[in-house]
Amino acid sequence: MFESWIETFRLYRCERFPLRIFALVAVVLTLAAFVEGIPHDWFEVLLSWMASVLLLLQFRIWDDLGDRNHDAAHHPDRVLSRCHRVSAFYLLLAFIGLSNWIVLLLLGHSTIPFLLVCTAASFWYTHVDGALRRGIAGRHVLLLKYPVFVWLIAPSHPPELISPMAIVYLSGAIYELLHDREIRSRPQARLLVAIEVCALGGIAAVVLRVLGESL
Repeated sequence: MFESWIETFRLYRCERFPLRIFALVAVVLTLAAFVEGIPHDWFEVLLSWMASVLLLLQFRIWDDLGDRNHDAAHHPDRVLSRCHRVSAFYLLLAFIGLSNWIVLLLLGHSTIPFLLVCTAASFWYTHVDGALRRGIAGRHVLLLKYPVFVWLIAPSHPPELISPMAIVYLSGAIYELLHDREIRSRPQARLLVAIEVCALGGIAAVVLRVLGESL
C-alpha cells in the first residue's frame, strides 16, 4: 500500500495526530497538572509536556485500532483503514507505552497508576462492544482519559487538582458533542451540551472566586 511503514506512520501522524493541535492540547494538560504552580525546573516542565504528548498519541492510536473495523466502513479513506496488516501499529503502540513508562520514571512518578490505566484501556477496547463505546455514554467514559492524563503527570495530588481535571473533562466533552456529527445529531446531545456548559461555567466561577480571594 505505502512505500514503507515509516511513510505509513508519517501519513497517519499527519492525518490523525496533527502536532499543531495536539502539542497545544498537551500544553493545556501540563498546565492543568501544575495546579500548585509551574516548577522552576524547566526540564521537569519539558518532561511533563513530553508525557502529555506521548499519552495523547498512545491513546489516539489505541482508539483508532479499536475502531478500525467501524472506520473501514465509514471512513475508508483513512490511513489505518487502508492498511491490510496493522501489526506494526501495535508494535508502535507498545513502544510509545514503554516510552511513557520511562518518562514517568524520569519524573519520579509511580508508574503503577499508568499501568492500571493501560490495563483498563486494554479491557475497554477488547471486551466492550464498539457500538457502546461510540455512543454518547461510551464517549463520555472514554473522555475520562484526559483528566486521568492530568493526574498521571501531576507532581502532586492536592484536592485543588480536582478543579482543573473537571474543567479538562467538561471541555473535552463539550467539544466532542459539538464536533462529532453523528453524536451531535442525537436529540439528547443538545441537553448534555447545555448541562456541561453550565457545569463548566460553575466550576470556572468557583475557581476565579477562590483565586480572587487569595490575591
